[in-house]
Amino acid sequence: MKLFSSKFLPVVALLTLGVSVCLTGCDLLSDIEDEEGQEVSSGSYEDEEDTNANYGELSEGDTAPDFTAELVDGSKFSLSENSGKVILINLWATWCGPCVEEMPAFEKLNKEYGDDVKIVCVNCMEAKSDVNSFVKQNGYTFPVAYDESGAINMKYPTQGIPYTLVVGKDGKVKNIYVGSAGMEQQYQTYKDAIDAAIAE
Repeated sequence: MKLFSSKFLPVVALLTLGVSVCLTGCDLLSDIEDEEGQEVSSGSYEDEEDTNANYGELSEGDTAPDFTAELVDGSKFSLSENSGKVILINLWATWCGPCVEEMPAFEKLNKEYGDDVKIVCVNCMEAKSDVNSFVKQNGYTFPVAYDESGAINMKYPTQGIPYTLVVGKDGKVKNIYVGSAGMEQQYQTYKDAIDAAIAE
């Protein structure tokens, strides 16, 4: 007995693809098109050294690339200035449902660990006004960074968001997560990874 008639196979394939995208996260395009349909870079670096850098996909054990970013509260966050601490870096966007769904986990973790663990959520190339509105509307107090030019995103390339990394006190990437399974599960997953990194 056949499970599916052949005429339903395209529908089954489409549903399977849709479910996999929902489970893993949102696609993040590395290139965008200008008004004439030509591909343009999604961002540019602020200094010559970074302009010539060739960043690849990160793996656990790699050194996390340094970056400095302006935060919504007007201060700045620098990865190198927080060396010796466990750091959680999250790349996200307001249009990404799984990203938005897990945001309360970062608020909870930030309140729980305070200054002992640095959490920074880097927005993926949206206008500052959109990021500000989102943060204000939800009342988030954890550090949220702008990346309008895409410079940070280029240093942390990924095929999908949310994209979250836990960086150890030695500056090495301990854990990498793509996608979200919901606020409660992500909170526990990130907490376990943070606790393990603190214990090292």
